[in-house]
This record gives sequence, structure tokens and C-alpha cells, in this order.
Amino acid sequence: MLFIYTIIIFQISLCIIVFPFKTIQNNKNGDINQDKEEYNYTHFMNDYFNQLNYISMEIGTPPQQIKMILTYQDCGFKIGKSKSCINSTNYLSKYNRNISSEFIFTKFYTLPYTEFGADGNSAEDSIYAYSDLNLKNYYKFKNIGFYLGSDTNDSLCGIIGFKRNDSEMSECNKINNIIKSFKSNYIIPNYQWSLKYTSRDEGLFIIGGDLNDIISNIDYAKIYIANSVITNNNFWAFSIQKVICSGNNNNYIVNKEVTRAEINNDFALIQGTVSYNEYIEKYFFKEYFDKNICKKYLWYLNTYFQYFVIECDKIKFSEKDIKNFPNLEIIAYNSEIKFDFNNKELFTETKFKYFFNIIFPIYKIEYWVLGKLFLKKYLTVIDLEQKTIKIYSGKDEPINGHNIEEDNNSRRIIILIVITFILIIIFGTICYFLGKNLNKIKKKRANELKDDNYDYTQVEDNNAINNNRD
Repeated sequence: MLFIYTIIIFQISLCIIVFPFKTIQNNKNGDINQDKEEYNYTHFMNDYFNQLNYISMEIGTPPQQIKMILTYQDCGFKIGKSKSCINSTNYLSKYNRNISSEFIFTKFYTLPYTEFGADGNSAEDSIYAYSDLNLKNYYKFKNIGFYLGSDTNDSLCGIIGFKRNDSEMSECNKINNIIKSFKSNYIIPNYQWSLKYTSRDEGLFIIGGDLNDIISNIDYAKIYIANSVITNNNFWAFSIQKVICSGNNNNYIVNKEVTRAEINNDFALIQGTVSYNEYIEKYFFKEYFDKNICKKYLWYLNTYFQYFVIECDKIKFSEKDIKNFPNLEIIAYNSEIKFDFNNKELFTETKFKYFFNIIFPIYKIEYWVLGKLFLKKYLTVIDLEQKTIKIYSGKDEPINGHNIEEDNNSRRIIILIVITFILIIIFGTICYFLGKNLNKIKKKRANELKDDNYDYTQVEDNNAINNNRD
């Protein structure tokens, strides 16, 4: 009974974990910003192609603050001198395990992690986080596992990776994972996580929260749930039934067969397919290319990754032209749920130019990559254990003034009342049967005593009568 009661107490203490995040401001263009006439497709791609987020996490007792990079390109929960570190003092931190009274090395992962060289070991320490979307309840959570890659006094960076990996032998599945660590400590109710944007460059990293925990007045008919599709690069992906270009009373289905869409929050734009590229060039951009109003450039990330980018002169290309551009509609597989972008959402406006927010790789591919442009508009929750993706196609209305911790407290009180009531019934039942059996024993004993007294008294009375007669 005590064991069951302990398990129930663990379950009712579950909550969500929330870390505020910000987008890393990593200037690669020097003095050239979007208000300068010199700003071109190269600067645009420098700003939007690789756009990471980070959180400031307090760890240890007393707490030390470490900036943790959130990335889809990596996996695990790691602190160290990594190759993935951003070489900027703004995003590097100090962490000294000897200062923390609650730091311990663990045997979860004892081999050196290749990213950090020969040194490193799995460890545990206390981590501080919010338990509500309003960021009012801030707690310390003990024994949260991570990988300490560099036990030095050098500037370190933290990495929280979201890459999917299905291989049990992979380092990604062996190394500490922040979501699994909170779940194994009975802190969160599931393996779900999401990145919810609250503004252009800020948001909430939520662990253990479902869509209905995050969105008020949720319309369940607008939730799309899909099994994640396995990809070569281990990104999270879902299947697409149709891609439609719509507008001017004309709908054109771009793809001829089912394709996939990968999710990548490190990437601020959308990567389109060759079929979509051919359609919009033929039926929209060709006229502007011929008049030299818009141009198509090839941007080099490196030898293996090169992309076509479309740039338009704002003097000759205006909002009136954009209104003639077809809207983009993505129809989810085996569903009527639609994710759409109007023509205005598909362009980025600067002072002198417009840039098309969909880029195309030099290699002809037929799958999409949905970056921040998609994830800011459509809240997405990923389940690490079930390997599912939930996307809300409705309007993402935040839970204003709604405190999940208060809801949890209310649920805990209700459950405790129910548990107490059940325990009272059980205890009362036990007492009843014990009392009933005890009463039977007392009656039996009383009868035995009564019989003994009767015989003895009767003999005494007979003797007394006989004496009186004498």
C-alpha cells in the first residue's frame, strides 16, 4: 500500500519544464544591414540560412549560468569545448563542477564523446527551470543528467540537440538527453517537446507539454498527428499529400506524388522542390527575369551545399506584384488539414529589395525543408519516444493569464482528496473487520467467563441454602 501511494505521489507532482529562448544574433555582414543599398542575396542568406536559438540555463548549487545552443543539427545534452561552439564571448560560458555541491559523475555514458576529444563523462547536477508558461514558478530540479565534455576552466558552450536517431548503437541514443533525463526523474509526464515563438526572435522551449497545455481554446479538429518519416540526415519529417499553388481562381497541384517535409528550426526560410521551382519560374518570375527586375543567384554555403536565391528590385517590384504571386498550400498526408502561406508571407522586404523566402538547392530534389517561417506560424510538438509530430493548423493563441502550475496544483489537491478518501475507506474497512473479529473474540470470552461464574455462584448459593436449613 505504501509503495502504491508513493507512485501516485510521484505522478501527481508532474509538470512542464519551460526555458525562455532567444535567437542568436550572429552578425556576418559587418556594417551592411537591411537598410543599406548594398544589401544583397549573399547578406540575406548570411542572415537567414543558419539561425540558431539559445537558452540561458542555471546549473549547479550555487547556480552557474550557461548558454545552451538549441539545434536540430546535433543530439544530446552536452557542456564542453565543442566544435559546434559559436566563437563569440556572447554565447560562451564558464562552468566549474567543483563549485557545485550537488555535482556527481555517473556511469550513464563513460566513453569519451568524439566531439569533445579524449576527455568527458556523463554527470548529474541540479538545474533550474520554470514550470509554467507565464514564467512565474522557478524551481530547482535535482539529478538532471548531462555530458560534461571538457572539465576545464576554459570558455565552454552548451548544446541541446534535437536530431532524431533510431539506432540503439548510436551515440545519440547513448549520451544524456535533457528530455529523457527530466522524464526518468518523474518530473514531466511524457517525452514531448516544442519551441513556441512569442515574438520574432524569442520564445519558450517547452518540455513535457502537449498542444492543449500551450494553446487556449484549442480546436482538436485542426491537429495533425503524423509518424515521423526516417530521413538520411536524421531530421524530423512528415509526409505531404499535395502542394498547391493557389490564386486568381486557379489551383495547380505541384507535386505528382506523396513527398515529405523535413522540420529544421536552425533554418529561417523554406527549401522548395524542383517541381515547385519550375512552376513559379514559368508562370510568375519569368516575366520579371526577362525584364531584369528580379534575378536568380547561386549562393555557396560550401562545396556540397549551394542554393538558388531570388532577389527583386523594390523600385520596379512592389506589393502589387506580390499580390499576383500564388499562395502556397501544403496538404498533410491522409488528411484535409492544410498549412498555407499567403503571397506576402513568402517575401522578405528590405529597404531596397524583396527576397523570396523559398530557396532551392542546386541538386534537383523533391522534398521540402520547413524552417522558422513554418514553425513560427504552426506550433509543432514532437514526441521523442513515440516518434510522432503534432502540428496545429489553427491560430496559435497563447494561454494568457493561464498558469499550468496552478492547474497542476489544483489537480494535485483533487487527487490528494481522492487518495485520502480511498485510504479512509480502506482504513475504515480494515478497522471494521478488525473490530468485528475483536468483538466476536470478546463475546466468546465473555460467554466463557459467564459460564464459569454461573457454576461457581450456583454452588455457593446451594451451600448457603443448605446451611440456612440446618
